[in-house]
Amino acid sequence: MNTRSLMLMVTLSAATFFSSVGLAGPEFVPIQERAQGRSLGGTILLNDSLYSNPASSAFTQAYAVEGTFGLPRSFAASVLDTRTSEIGGAFGYFRTQDVDATQPVQGLKLALSGKASSVIGLGIGGKVMWGQGTNKTSQNLTDMDLGMLANLGTAQIGYSIRNVFNGNPLFNQRREMALGGRLGYQDLLFINATVYSLFSRLKPNAFGIGAEYVSPYYFAIKGGFRVDSDLNQNYWSAGASFLAPKLNVHYAIEFSQVAGQGPQHTLAASVQF
Repeated sequence: MNTRSLMLMVTLSAATFFSSVGLAGPEFVPIQERAQGRSLGGTILLNDSLYSNPASSAFTQAYAVEGTFGLPRSFAASVLDTRTSEIGGAFGYFRTQDVDATQPVQGLKLALSGKASSVIGLGIGGKVMWGQGTNKTSQNLTDMDLGMLANLGTAQIGYSIRNVFNGNPLFNQRREMALGGRLGYQDLLFINATVYSLFSRLKPNAFGIGAEYVSPYYFAIKGGFRVDSDLNQNYWSAGASFLAPKLNVHYAIEFSQVAGQGPQHTLAASVQF
């Protein structure tokens, strides 16, 4: 698949489903999204691009392996290669719990990304999920995601459609659109924001905002805030990273303002070759 074919597939699919996109949630919340209020829909990413925006890795050149553990029993592992060819690829497995934290939901994700021009990146991702749905019956899902990202240097803008073929509501996976962006200052301070919206209403259903400070001394601190207006729920998050030349270690925590819902802890480590 060349870059022109990838661009055509994204454009045609977006046009087909432009009028009927609905709000969903990520299959697995990657650690950078957890730490920054799920605000990274328009940010250049490595392995986390599998879940945020499949075009987010188009402007990277890396071979990276990442493992993520979310308390109490969620897990994800992925491999990304954007170094060996013009079309980068990522593959991941995840295991998370259903709403009652009794039965696991598992899935596989595959994504391809490439540059259509010096500033535009495109991505396409496929997914398979299986496990117990919210109605306590065995469910499965096969679907795809689409994405686009503009890299303007200090600013980045991204657009994505998740679950193009309507997903599976029993996994909380439905059609979703996200529009996000990032602003950076001297490679030290970054501000991110992403809005999730139903096309039929042209009104945001949820939004996230986050910030990250990257120190020249091999560490980063970050935080975020997320609002789900449909459910009337708010979330605060924070995180820290150790950033060595080859090894990165991350921690994130998310606090819910929902009564009885405790904080969500996530740990991750990634190695770049």
